[in-house]
Amino acid sequence: MNAQQRIYNKMEQIRYKKVGRKYVQDNDPWAYEGLREGWWLVKVAAGSTSIRQAIYPHKAEIIAAAKDKEDQLVEIIRKASEARPQSIPLSEQAKADWAWFMSRNGKEFNTLEYPSMQENAEKIIEALLEK
Repeated sequence: MNAQQRIYNKMEQIRYKKVGRKYVQDNDPWAYEGLREGWWLVKVAAGSTSIRQAIYPHKAEIIAAAKDKEDQLVEIIRKASEARPQSIPLSEQAKADWAWFMSRNGKEFNTLEYPSMQENAEKIIEALLEK
Protein backbone atom coordinates (compact mmCIF):
# COMPACT_ATOMS: atom_id res chain seq x y z
CA MET A 1 0.00 0.00 0.00
CA ASN A 2 1.48 3.33 -1.00
CA ALA A 3 1.06 6.71 0.70
CA GLN A 4 -1.76 7.85 -1.58
CA GLN A 5 -3.79 4.71 -0.81
CA ARG A 6 -3.27 5.24 2.94
CA ILE A 7 -4.52 8.82 2.58
CA TYR A 8 -7.64 7.71 0.70
CA ASN A 9 -8.29 4.96 3.28
CA LYS A 10 -8.16 7.57 6.05
CA MET A 11 -10.40 9.94 4.09
CA GLU A 12 -13.04 7.20 3.89
CA GLN A 13 -13.09 7.09 7.70
CA ILE A 14 -14.07 10.77 8.06
CA ARG A 15 -17.55 11.23 9.54
CA TYR A 16 -19.65 14.38 9.36
CA LYS A 17 -22.54 15.56 11.50
CA LYS A 18 -25.15 18.17 10.69
CA VAL A 19 -24.97 21.32 12.81
CA GLY A 20 -27.69 23.72 11.79
CA ARG A 21 -27.54 23.90 8.01
CA LYS A 22 -23.88 22.86 7.75
CA TYR A 23 -22.06 19.57 7.91
CA VAL A 24 -18.96 19.64 10.13
CA GLN A 25 -16.27 17.01 10.54
CA ASP A 26 -16.99 14.81 13.55
CA ASN A 27 -13.71 12.89 13.85
CA ASP A 28 -10.03 13.05 12.95
CA PRO A 29 -8.74 9.76 11.51
CA TRP A 30 -5.16 11.12 11.55
CA ALA A 31 -5.21 12.07 15.25
CA TYR A 32 -2.98 9.23 16.42
CA GLU A 33 -0.74 8.87 13.36
CA GLY A 34 2.20 10.79 14.86
CA LEU A 35 2.23 9.10 18.25
CA ARG A 36 5.27 6.99 19.07
CA GLU A 37 5.21 3.77 21.04
CA GLY A 38 4.55 4.12 24.73
CA TRP A 39 1.83 5.08 27.15
CA TRP A 40 -0.14 8.27 26.58
CA LEU A 41 -2.55 10.30 28.70
CA VAL A 42 -5.17 12.19 26.70
CA LYS A 43 -7.55 14.79 28.17
CA VAL A 44 -10.27 16.30 26.02
CA ALA A 45 -12.01 19.40 27.38
CA ALA A 46 -14.18 22.08 25.86
CA GLY A 47 -11.94 23.91 23.40
CA SER A 48 -8.74 22.00 24.15
CA THR A 49 -7.04 18.63 24.02
CA SER A 50 -3.99 17.75 26.10
CA ILE A 51 -1.75 14.77 25.27
CA ARG A 52 1.07 13.67 27.58
CA GLN A 53 3.69 11.08 26.68
CA ALA A 54 5.84 8.84 28.91
CA ILE A 55 3.06 7.95 31.28
CA TYR A 56 3.85 5.12 33.65
CA PRO A 57 0.83 2.77 33.71
CA HIS A 58 1.06 2.20 37.47
CA LYS A 59 0.83 5.98 38.04
CA ALA A 60 -1.74 6.85 35.35
CA GLU A 61 -4.54 7.64 37.82
CA ILE A 62 -2.26 9.84 39.93
CA ILE A 63 -0.93 11.72 36.90
CA ALA A 64 -4.43 12.24 35.49
CA ALA A 65 -5.70 13.53 38.86
CA ALA A 66 -2.70 15.86 39.25
CA LYS A 67 -3.06 17.27 35.74
CA ASP A 68 -6.78 17.76 36.37
CA LYS A 69 -6.00 19.83 39.50
CA GLU A 70 -3.33 21.93 37.76
CA ASP A 71 -5.83 24.64 36.79
CA GLN A 72 -7.04 24.88 40.39
CA LEU A 73 -3.42 25.19 41.54
CA VAL A 74 -2.90 28.12 39.13
CA GLU A 75 -5.90 29.88 40.70
CA ILE A 76 -4.60 29.23 44.24
CA ILE A 77 -1.13 30.54 43.31
CA ARG A 78 -2.67 33.60 41.61
CA LYS A 79 -4.70 34.50 44.69
CA ALA A 80 -1.74 33.89 47.01
CA SER A 81 0.54 36.14 44.98
CA GLU A 82 -1.81 39.06 44.37
CA ALA A 83 -0.23 42.46 44.80
CA ARG A 84 -1.02 44.12 48.08
CA PRO A 85 -0.48 47.75 49.03
CA GLN A 86 2.66 48.36 51.00
CA SER A 87 1.78 48.94 54.64
CA ILE A 88 4.98 50.76 55.63
CA PRO A 89 5.84 53.95 53.71
CA LEU A 90 9.47 54.40 52.69
CA SER A 91 11.54 56.88 54.62
CA GLU A 92 13.40 59.65 52.83
CA GLN A 93 16.68 57.85 53.58
CA ALA A 94 15.36 54.60 52.01
CA LYS A 95 14.25 56.52 48.89
CA ALA A 96 17.67 58.14 48.63
CA ASP A 97 19.40 54.77 49.06
CA TRP A 98 17.24 53.28 46.30
CA ALA A 99 18.00 56.19 43.96
CA TRP A 100 21.73 55.76 44.67
CA PHE A 101 21.49 51.98 44.01
CA MET A 102 19.69 52.61 40.70
CA SER A 103 22.27 55.20 39.64
CA ARG A 104 25.11 52.72 40.35
CA ASN A 105 23.54 49.60 38.79
CA GLY A 106 21.26 50.89 36.05
CA LYS A 107 17.60 50.23 35.38
CA GLU A 108 18.04 46.46 34.95
CA PHE A 109 17.27 46.08 38.67
CA ASN A 110 14.19 48.30 38.46
CA THR A 111 11.84 45.39 37.67
CA LEU A 112 11.77 41.92 39.11
CA GLU A 113 10.86 38.78 37.20
CA TYR A 114 8.86 35.96 38.71
CA PRO A 115 8.02 32.53 37.28
CA SER A 116 4.52 32.30 35.82
CA MET A 117 1.69 30.81 37.84
CA GLN A 118 1.43 27.97 35.31
CA GLU A 119 5.14 27.22 35.72
CA ASN A 120 4.73 27.14 39.51
CA ALA A 121 1.76 24.75 39.23
CA GLU A 122 3.72 22.45 36.90
CA LYS A 123 6.66 22.38 39.34
CA ILE A 124 4.31 21.50 42.20
CA ILE A 125 2.80 18.65 40.16
CA GLU A 126 6.30 17.40 39.23
CA ALA A 127 7.29 17.42 42.92
CA LEU A 128 4.15 15.47 43.82
CA LEU A 129 4.82 12.83 41.16
CA GLU A 130 8.53 12.26 41.87
CA LYS A 131 9.54 8.73 42.71
